[in-house]
Amino acid sequence: MRDTSPDAEAVRLAAIRARSPEARLRDALELSELVHAAAMARLRARFPDKSMVELGLMVGEMGRSRTTMMP
Repeated sequence: MRDTSPDAEAVRLAAIRARSPEARLRDALELSELVHAAAMARLRARFPDKSMVELGLMVGEMGRSRTTMMP
């Protein structure tokens, strides 16, 4: 189910396509960093005794199945 009209979606896509590839990549990287920081903050609050390395590994495991993580 979409809550965006086709006209609004067309405007959104045109704005994205008008940006340079470098700007689009920069936006994607910034979003990735924001998501990573939010995940780290959530895990840090939930597991205050874990080290930054352990929390980083936990973030890396998010969204991956056991078969992906373990050969």
